[in-house]
Amino acid sequence: MTEMTRTDASQAAMQAALLDAPQDAARLGELLGLEFEALKIRDLAAFEAIQVDKTLLLQRLAALAEWAAMQAPVPALWQQIQDSLQQSKQDHLRNIQLLQRQLQAVKGTLQALQGESAAPAVDLYDRMGQIARRPGVWGYQLA
Repeated sequence: MTEMTRTDASQAAMQAALLDAPQDAARLGELLGLEFEALKIRDLAAFEAIQVDKTLLLQRLAALAEWAAMQAPVPALWQQIQDSLQQSKQDHLRNIQLLQRQLQAVKGTLQALQGESAAPAVDLYDRMGQIARRPGVWGYQLA
């Protein structure tokens, strides 16, 4: 196959993907909403199931975005879905924040169950400027 035929085929594929872009953007918004609901109720099985579809959609939209940016002028249909994509970006950031908060809560719970203090171990000083004796620290002072 010649270079020109490959380029034509690639252009045709991107044009077809561009026509599907509004549906892909809407589907991405739906998936991000489902992902948020799964995170809220901590349903990891549902969260994991959503990741495959979301990743495929994001890859397809990323390739389309790269192609659209190289077009002069940028296709009007691509410009029309920018608001939807921006909302999806905000929804994605919201989901990341929720996931991070939940991970912090789990880490805190694990530390509490293991008997670890959330505060870092620091040396405390008494009124005389000497290191205060705390249980468990005495062995370090003897060494």
